[in-house]
Parts: sequence; C-alpha cells; structure tokens
Amino acid sequence: MPFLLPGETALIFRRRFMRTLFLFAAALLLMTHPVHAQQENQQTPDTTFLLPPVIVTPTMAKERETPATFSNLDKQQISDRYSVQDIPVLLSELPSMTTYSENGNGIGYNYINLRGFDQRRLSVMVNGVPQNDPEDHDVYWIDFPDLLASTGEIQVQRGAGNDYYGPPAIGGSINLTTNPFTQQPGITLESDFGFQQFADSSSSLPLNTKKFSASVSSGLVDQHYLLYGKLSRILSQGYRINSWVDLNSYFLGGVRIDKNMTTRLNFFGGPLTDGLSYNGLPKFVGDNPALRRQNLSDWGIDSTGANYSYRVQRRNQETESFSQPHFEILNDWHPSASMTISNTLFYYTGDGYYDYDASWADTSALRLGYRYGIPTDKNPANTLVRAFVGNSQWGWLPHVDIDHISGILTLGAEIRFHRSTHWGKISYAEDLPPNFDPDYHFYEYNGEKDMISVYGHESYHLQENLNLMTDLQFVYDRYGIKNEKYLGNTFSLPYYFLNPRVGINDNISREWNGYVSVAYTSHEPRLRNLYAAEDSYFGATPQFVDTSAGLKHYDFTQPLKKPEQLLDLEIGAAYSTSSFHGTADVYWMEFTDELIENGQLDIFGEPITDNAERTRHIGVEIDGTALLDKNFSISGNITASVNRLVHYTTLNDTTPITLDGNPVAGFPDWLGNLRLTYHDDAVTASILAKYVGAFYTDNYNNPLNRNDAYTVLNLEFLYRLPAFDGYDLTVRGDIQNLLNNLYFAEGQGNVFYPAAERNFLFGLTLHI
Repeated sequence: MPFLLPGETALIFRRRFMRTLFLFAAALLLMTHPVHAQQENQQTPDTTFLLPPVIVTPTMAKERETPATFSNLDKQQISDRYSVQDIPVLLSELPSMTTYSENGNGIGYNYINLRGFDQRRLSVMVNGVPQNDPEDHDVYWIDFPDLLASTGEIQVQRGAGNDYYGPPAIGGSINLTTNPFTQQPGITLESDFGFQQFADSSSSLPLNTKKFSASVSSGLVDQHYLLYGKLSRILSQGYRINSWVDLNSYFLGGVRIDKNMTTRLNFFGGPLTDGLSYNGLPKFVGDNPALRRQNLSDWGIDSTGANYSYRVQRRNQETESFSQPHFEILNDWHPSASMTISNTLFYYTGDGYYDYDASWADTSALRLGYRYGIPTDKNPANTLVRAFVGNSQWGWLPHVDIDHISGILTLGAEIRFHRSTHWGKISYAEDLPPNFDPDYHFYEYNGEKDMISVYGHESYHLQENLNLMTDLQFVYDRYGIKNEKYLGNTFSLPYYFLNPRVGINDNISREWNGYVSVAYTSHEPRLRNLYAAEDSYFGATPQFVDTSAGLKHYDFTQPLKKPEQLLDLEIGAAYSTSSFHGTADVYWMEFTDELIENGQLDIFGEPITDNAERTRHIGVEIDGTALLDKNFSISGNITASVNRLVHYTTLNDTTPITLDGNPVAGFPDWLGNLRLTYHDDAVTASILAKYVGAFYTDNYNNPLNRNDAYTVLNLEFLYRLPAFDGYDLTVRGDIQNLLNNLYFAEGQGNVFYPAAERNFLFGLTLHI
C-alpha cells in the first residue's frame, strides 16, 4: 500500500513525495497561466487581491436571500474550536446535530446525525465535490484527518438538499470549503497532546493522543500566486481497548488569480491504519468503567440482559489500512460582468483492506474443498479474513451563473463515474490444505455507479425585499455489479428522479426576515440494499424479485427495496441586530418508503434498513447568538421534534407486526447546546453544555432498547502570547466531558457505543 512503508523509510518517502507534488502543483499553475509581463497587470500593495474573492462559493446559501434552513461556521470559529478531533465532533454543536465514534474519543471512525437522519442520507461535499461513497452512501471522515486545519468555512443546510447545493439529500447537506491561503508568507507548527482519564485504573492520566503538524504558506507571489502545503500526523490509542489510530495527513494547494479568472489546484488525503472497533456493547456495561471499554468482535447476553452469555475478544491482528487521495481543479471565469462560468474536475481513489476475525467460517463459507479445486475435509481454525476495496471516482461539475436584471439564473450539471473492486482472501488460518494459494479470492466482484444530473436554479427578486427561489433537477443514477466470482450475479439498475423546489424570502425590515420553502426529493437505496455481494460467502443473496419460487432466479429489474421520497416544508424567520442574531424554524417532513433502521446490525456493525411505507418528522429549531458586553457572548440552540411511523408493517419471523404510531428508531425528541464565551485580544475561553434526549434504538417502543438522555460539559481555552520578534505562539487547553459522565452516545437495537470519560488536551501552535 502507498504511504505505508515501515519505519523511517516511510517518513522519508512521504516527505519526498509531498515535496514533489507541491512542486508539481506550482509548475502546473505556471504552465496553465503564464506569468504576465510586469507592466501588464501592475498591482500596488493597496490594490492587492484580498483572500475572500479567491474562494468562490456560489452554492452557499445566503442570509436574507436564500429561503433555506442553514448554519455556518467561519474560519475563526473553526480555528478556535478545532484541535485534533474529527469533523463530526466540531459539527455536533450546530442545531439538530449529534455524533458518536466507534472508539469513543472522537478520533477515528465517527458518525453524524442531522435531525436524526444518519450521514448516509446527508449530502457531504468538500469544495462542492461530493464525498458520500457512491455504493454505500456513507462518509468516511477518518479519510480526512486534519482537513479542518485547511478549512475556511463550513455550511450545514438542514432539510431536503437544495438541487443547486449538491447531490440530492434527505436530511441535509454539509459543504466544507478549504481556504488555507494567506497573503503573507509564513510557517505554522503545531503539537497537541491528549490525556485520558480511566476510572478503572490508577490516578495517573496516560498520554493517549498526539498530533504533530507543519504548514507552509508562500503568501502572494508575483501578484498572482498563492501556494500552501501541510503535513500532519495524529496518533491516538482511543478510549476503547485496541481502538488505536495512526492518521497521516497532507494538503497541497495552489491558486492562480487573474482579473477575470481564478484557478485552484488541491491535492489532499490521509493514509491511515487503525485497530478495528466497529461492534458496540450491551447496555448493562454502561456504568461499569472496565466493561464499557471492551472491544469485542462478538457477544451474547443472558435472558436477564444483565450478564454476558459469551464474549469473543477482538484479536490484535484485526486492523485496517486505507488511503484516499483527492485531486481537484477548480476554475471560475468571469467573461463579463453578468456571467460566471465555473468548472470543477476531480479524481480520487481509495484503496485499502481490513482484516477481521472469521473463526466461525467453515470450508463451505470460505469456498474450500473439492468443489472448488482445493481438496480438504477439515475446517480451518482461527481464520483471519482480509477484505480489500479498491475505488476510483472521477467527475466534472460545471455551472454557469447569469446575472440578469431581476436576479441570477444558474444552469449546471453533475457528471460522476465510480468503479470498484472488492475481494476477500484468507489472511491467516490454521489447518489450511497443503500448498494453499495465499492469494486465493473466495469472493470477488466489480461495482459500478454512474451519476448524472442537470439542474436549473433561479433566484428572482420579485420586489426589493422579496426574493423567489426555484429549482428543478433531473437525476440519473445507475448501479452495476459484474464479474462476480462463483455466483455470476450481474445487473445494471437505473434510477430516474425529478426534484423540484420553490421558496420565498421576505426581508420584512432591517432586522427581520422570514422564508418558506417546499421541496420534493428522492434518494435511491444503497447498493447493499440491493445486493451485499461481499457477504455472499456466508449467505447474502440479491434482494430482487425471485421469479422461480425460491430457486434464486432473479428479475434484476425489480428490486425489493424502493427509493425513499420526501416532501419537505420549511418555515423560518431570523432577527439580527448589532448585538444579537437569532433564527427559528419549523419543519414538516413527510416520507414515502423511508429507509429506516430496523434495529438489527450486520456482522460489520452496520444498521440494516427497511422501507417504511409512511413516516413523518415534525420539529422546531431555535438558534441564537448574543453579545453580553464587549468580551462575553452566549450562543445556543434547541430542537424539539416528533418522529413517528405513520404506517409500517414488519415481520417477526413470519408474523406481520404493525408498528403504526411508534417512534422512529434513532431520532431524539430533544436536542440542545449552550456555549458561554469570553474573548479579548489574548484570551478565548468558553464552556459548552450539550444535551441529547433519550431515543429508541429500534422501532418496537421497547424500553430495553432505548438510549438514555445525557448531558456533557466541555471547557475550551486559548491564550495568544504577545508577538515577539515575528513569532506568534498560542497555547490551547481543553477538558472534554468535564463532569466525567458515563454515557452511551449512540445505540442501535441492543448495541450501544460508549463515549470517553473525562479527557484533557494541551497544545502549542507557533506561527513564524
């Protein structure tokens, strides 16, 4: 695997590789935009380009203009609050957001929910480029370590995704815009150290998290160029046993600025290795400081639900290695004062594997024996399976903005192609047959997905203070499976969607504005909802209509899972003065065939989903920030919601059970955040309180499968030392889970994910 060489060789290789790529990006910028003669674009210091115009973000919703429900985090907020944690942890303070991590401490595999909708149903973008995996729709935040250090703005839009904003989304959209460039040259060095408290150990606090980072900015060169490079490494032992991570990060960027054109090149990624920890724990361990840190690959509980019937400890060899480099070219051209033509080209790959315990697998599951040309009569023992995934995705995102007398018309498209290779082999086992081929693949297939959409967006000023927004998007998505080894299942399944949206914003006064928006959108199932081909070796079959009465002859034009469809009504208002900004909104989300979690998990800890014929989500969100005086401010938000199954019938074995009126699994009715901040020229200090209400983890209204409400307090402190001899030094100190609560951050069925106990972080950032 690239970037994963042993010892010092890996470090030297990464340094040389990053330096080569940095020089390549600079050379490419120079070749695509030759340096103009000095007299041809003479700039004085007073007319030097400022950074905000460099980063064009036309797809961002705008206050008092866009009739949508959204929240922003600016560069200063990100810089003040970010240290080593993953992106979901930073976002969890925004309205209607919750998060959890598999290893407990927010560094590694993290997941985010918005209004209760999991991240598979959100549209996540970096610089407008979609990041959801095309096959399983998930977002692997672990592949973006330390990206927040290069991020200039984050916008989270709640509700049905704006067609103009990105790919169709059910719960909302998240767009990160990278902007690490500075007009002055400089070097930034950062080190952070985290200490974890364990109630079941001695009073000493073990050092279990480290971060080292270095970045270089060229400043504005020749009045046209900005270059940036960053390398970092994050190491953490995790909260749970053997849930360590080793995350390497790089970001190389370059900008060419001209009078009518801006071109950006970005190359970033994060080669990683980590210890697997994807299985949750039974609820009874929540108050036990030792048991809640376990990392088991399988377990069972007795009839009382208060003790284990068996436990399978996760093996040290169960690890993962993965790398997902991204390459982007973003160009914005202004051929006239009334037109902007934007094009984004991107390409990224993702290659890696994970080794997991498969001691339960016999010769039939592993496709050994005479039938497969591998003679053996003995089941292997202590089997470790290596599952490989190789992905590649490339695409073109063009759009043109036409500024006309009454507004702006945007016409655009999204063209993306994704190809994948999946295979599994025996990485280790005892009692294998003689001369066994270690590269024998007992499953293998290729996946495909094509994603093409065209859209039109109009922002029309009906009156000076009245703005109408209309969207219409046509979407074509196609899944494909081919070259499946042994079973030979092959299909190509297209989906077609038409997504309209209309909204109106009224700027009632200088302080008040209100909006209403109605959107309809559809979202196709995941590929695993159609066929979990990588699980075929232990019984997974295509989820299509069987035309042969159980003989496994499938009609691949008739999938059993349906696309979910949403009609979303959003009504909101905002009030702003020099010392206060507040918003309030009401949403009504009416679903047909919503893909809901049924409370069961597959062997990899992933929720299994079913179509619910009718569901409804209604809620109120209130968000505000107030300046108490020149140094103190208070901010916070609260969400109250009702999430119900309107009509849903499932099977208990073969008996139909109607669950109409029950709460939808995974949706808390109450959420809230409150932050008090002190800020002056030298010090920024704040205390954050987060509340997440109780929620059911299955759809049966079962009190045993209920994640209890919890409240967490965090302290954050920054001290900027007086500048000396051109050096700026900032000291950071954080305390997470100040009250040391023992709580579960997430639950799915009878499986729960513990959050870390009280932990501390100390950091230094030096800017030269």
